[in-house]
Amino acid sequence: MFFYISKILGFFCQPIVWVFIILVFSFFTKNPKRKKKSFLIGLIVLYFFSNKAIFHEVTSLWEAEPVNMRTFNTEYEVAVVLGGIVSMDRKHKLVEFQANSDRFLNVLPLYFKGQVKKILISGGTGRVYGEEEEATILQSYLVKIGVKKEDILIEVKSRNTYENAKFSAELLSDLGIESKILLSTSSTHMYRSALCFKKQGVNFDTFPVDQVSYNRELTPDTLFIPNAKTLQNWYDLIHEWLGIVSYKIAGYI
Repeated sequence: MFFYISKILGFFCQPIVWVFIILVFSFFTKNPKRKKKSFLIGLIVLYFFSNKAIFHEVTSLWEAEPVNMRTFNTEYEVAVVLGGIVSMDRKHKLVEFQANSDRFLNVLPLYFKGQVKKILISGGTGRVYGEEEEATILQSYLVKIGVKKEDILIEVKSRNTYENAKFSAELLSDLGIESKILLSTSSTHMYRSALCFKKQGVNFDTFPVDQVSYNRELTPDTLFIPNAKTLQNWYDLIHEWLGIVSYKIAGYI
């Protein structure tokens, strides 16, 4: 039930949906003052949530700081890579990489250098209607590019971050791995992920990747020109905030 409720709430935490609702209201309302006021509010909301500079300033206060790869020399038994990475184009039999692919791409050099012995991919399907599990798709891809199959662990039951932590913790426990664990996920997602894994009693180091706010430039285009991708970035950030609140209520963290 929690999974389906989170999907519904996720839809309504999109700024573009808010703008759409406000503008539809302005179109149908009969009151001239309300029409003008709601239309203006819609434009302001749209501009605020599509402003790159505002978003970067806010998210810089939230994101986990990435590690410095120049001084990163620790060795780990396993790197846990969270899902939200790939899907499968069934028509063309191609792996479709998503924006969060840094979660595994930055772990690969550590594996090939011997700093990470095994990679645990945690991800079933996050969709309401099932499709092939992410972990299975990514496992096949990693084998093709030279990762030994025996070095890839997969967890295919999870559908959200809480389940990522729960089922990964169970698998690590079964394998007797209690330390030297690296947790790789996006910088905006790390706070909630870390809380979930700590709740499950996992001892780990964080490996935040895919940072959004690293390029905080106060230039005319970031200050004044609306940016469509920033709307999606705000959704991801708001989704994290909502996720933390709902996870606390549910007792997941």
